[in-house]
Amino acid sequence: MSQGKTRDRASRARRRGALLCAADAIELAQHYDVVVLGGGAAGLVAGICAAEQGAKVLVLEADVECGRSILATGNGRCNFANTNLDPRRYNDAGFVRAAFGERALEDILAFFSDCGLRWVQEEDRLYPRSRRAASLRNVLLARARRAGVTLGCARRADEARRTEDGFCVGFTQELPEGSARRGSLRCSSLVLAYGGTDASVAAGLGLELHERRPVLCPLSCEDSPLLTLDGRRAQARVTLVREGKRLWDEGGELLIRSYGLSGIVIFDLSRRAHEGDGLLLDLASELTHDELLDLVDPKRRGRFVPGCLDGVLDPDIASLLEGLACSSEELAGLAKGFRLRALGTADETHAQVRRGGLACSQFAAQDLSCASAPGLFACGEALDIDADCGGFNLAWAWKSGMLAGSAAAGQTLGKASH
Repeated sequence: MSQGKTRDRASRARRRGALLCAADAIELAQHYDVVVLGGGAAGLVAGICAAEQGAKVLVLEADVECGRSILATGNGRCNFANTNLDPRRYNDAGFVRAAFGERALEDILAFFSDCGLRWVQEEDRLYPRSRRAASLRNVLLARARRAGVTLGCARRADEARRTEDGFCVGFTQELPEGSARRGSLRCSSLVLAYGGTDASVAAGLGLELHERRPVLCPLSCEDSPLLTLDGRRAQARVTLVREGKRLWDEGGELLIRSYGLSGIVIFDLSRRAHEGDGLLLDLASELTHDELLDLVDPKRRGRFVPGCLDGVLDPDIASLLEGLACSSEELAGLAKGFRLRALGTADETHAQVRRGGLACSQFAAQDLSCASAPGLFACGEALDIDADCGGFNLAWAWKSGMLAGSAAAGQTLGKASH
């Protein structure tokens, strides 16, 4: 191992140790009005909204810091919302439509404006003005502290049950010396806000939990000559075909890999594709078939000249298609509809989102309360909601966090006033 890597590892270890010490110095009370399990995007917003209504709030986070997952979003640039929050981009459109209401984007932008964040728009995507995810995370943490939210990091909630007057939560705290200790506390309202909600937590609360699986990741495909061009990129329109029916299409950049396809357009497709589905790649989507044929064979002789697609496609892709085609018509057909067959998701460890979580049918979309357990709420990735790339998943985290946190505080403080 190089000295540089050794120093980096030592530096990370020292920082982690310091954060564990800081987390251990946070003394937790035995009772809170609202406890939020998960200090990611949705959990921080839920905690802020609850505290700003006057509730005594604790956010329990398994990691040594809150909001770390935000830092990786948008390749570190944090595409935090989209100007067109179409519920059809989500796997449960009806539930999301009811939760979003008519002003989802306005509500999200007003919240972040109050945080002091400024943003820029690139096409339909919104980014912090700095183009750094750390900016957004920092303003969230600062607002949480101003609101009086207790951030209980390095504490993994692994047990929860209902009591006569609320909930009891058990957790395991990671200590600086490498050991761990158990702890528990009580709360009047409980908000589940972390992806991968512990099965024991769901079971203790009597909740249905759908198995999680990765989405927004590459797709593996049946072997094809195209896959020999590992690393080449192409602008394409991709159509998903199942049993002869065209189910979905979207344009964008795709990345050819030896095992299949990657890229944003493929990530979105991975949420919809099943094993055996067909993929049609239109590698020249800005041209019609006839326009492409005019380039390939302007005199309609049925033959093409090598290199005729170099001005339209990546030369390596063009050369490959030329080697597969026997006529100009066939070459144009390959460029406008190259066929692949999906085998399933690939490189799942780097999936941006996982489908699954708490069944939405257990919660009211308007305030994300659980009908069977008064005082229990859920938001963000804790629920079985996922969406395409482009700021949709974070938008759900923000809006659902606002709903759940506000409703949790309202219910708790309403009880206290009676």
